[in-house]
Amino acid sequence: MLAVSDRALDLIASAIDAEDVTDDQALRLARTPEGEFGLVLVDGPDSDDQVVKRDDKPVLYVANEVAISLDGAMLDVAEDTTPPRLTLRVPDPGSSNHS
Repeated sequence: MLAVSDRALDLIASAIDAEDVTDDQALRLARTPEGEFGLVLVDGPDSDDQVVKRDDKPVLYVANEVAISLDGAMLDVAEDTTPPRLTLRVPDPGSSNHS
């Protein structure tokens, strides 16, 4: 499952709050036709989306195939960027936390 940092949730929520959106609208993280990750404002989740909430309100829907492919990754805010931007922190495939 994709993890989302509190800072990323705050950034996403503030971006949504700046728009005139309904309670079910949120950003959706999915793959673009080019195979890259992208965010788009949608009216609601697909039936198999991972739903990320802040204060009981959905702020991010993650397409199921993206959540699976990014298992163990973290959506976070990039350091030292103006304006702030989101980044994916993917664990090094060579590292393991197994005991």
